[in-house]
Amino acid sequence: MPDTATMQITQDAIISEIEIAAPPDQVFQALIDPGQILQWWGQAGVYRCTKCASDLRPGGQWRSAGVGPDGGRFEASGEYIEVDPPHLLIYSWVASWTGSLKTTVRWELNPANQGTLLRLSHCGMSAHPELAKSYRGWPRMLEWLKAFLERGETVDMRAPFSKAGD
Repeated sequence: MPDTATMQITQDAIISEIEIAAPPDQVFQALIDPGQILQWWGQAGVYRCTKCASDLRPGGQWRSAGVGPDGGRFEASGEYIEVDPPHLLIYSWVASWTGSLKTTVRWELNPANQGTLLRLSHCGMSAHPELAKSYRGWPRMLEWLKAFLERGETVDMRAPFSKAGD
């Protein structure tokens, strides 16, 4: 089981997974609760989620907004496709930085050892492989989630990102 996030890139998807020392229901809550998302999703010098709204049900809408390292604003939004707490969450994804490309994000949560094996699949990029590069940050995001759930680390506690340290 991975202690740090792994990443695999296929023709159509970016797949990342990580083991988190927290039960699946706690991990699921951190993925869907707007208040928790704002605490863990981001890092100075990379990007930070500053607004998040969710109508958690199949057909319900979600939206997040934030600021990038250059101070520019971004948004991502979509519709929930499948919601099966605490095992599965699937939603569509449209991001302001990729135009109107609609992709799908799938979170699978499985009990593992003393916690959860979390597998993220971001699919639907085969028609626009050049845009897949903008989603290679998923492993970093999984590390943020792990740090939040295991150590209580929030965005405000994280050291700013440095390219020299990456």
